[in-house]
Amino acid sequence: MYLGSSDVGNVSTRVPAIHPFVAIMDGDGSDHTPEFAEAAASPRAREVLVAATEALACTAVDILLSEELREEAWARHRAARTG
Repeated sequence: MYLGSSDVGNVSTRVPAIHPFVAIMDGDGSDHTPEFAEAAASPRAREVLVAATEALACTAVDILLSEELREEAWARHRAARTG
């Protein structure tokens, strides 16, 4: 079950954006709960979040260094907006 919200939805209407979901709990867990708060301080959460931030950083470097990738991201963004 997914609960909560994020401002990335608003941002993504204006610019190309990615928003990964990461699993720091088992599939039946939910955020905005005491169990989630406990899981967020766990070794599993640290391992998962370090891996996710590394992947996001690599993606950012790829996009920043490649004009072709930037153009493709903008083209897909515009196409998605016009449906």
